[in-house]
Amino acid sequence: MVVKNLRLSYFKNHLEQSFDFSPQINCFVGNNGVGKTNVLDALHYLSVGKSFLGNTDVNNILLGGDFFSIEGKVFN
Repeated sequence: MVVKNLRLSYFKNHLEQSFDFSPQINCFVGNNGVGKTNVLDALHYLSVGKSFLGNTDVNNILLGGDFFSIEGKVFN
């Protein structure tokens, strides 16, 4: 499975964020607390339909939000 892009809305600490991925290698680099692991969790959520952290869905909504969405384009 190859993920071409990912769009997050109100998911954990990402209000509105889009990512375009290379079909080769992708790296997530940044300071602590900026959401690197949350992007990985979103990719997992997109793949299997649930968080790898075992949270309920309500824990994935950005504080103050009513919903979250994860959209992605995936190719085999």
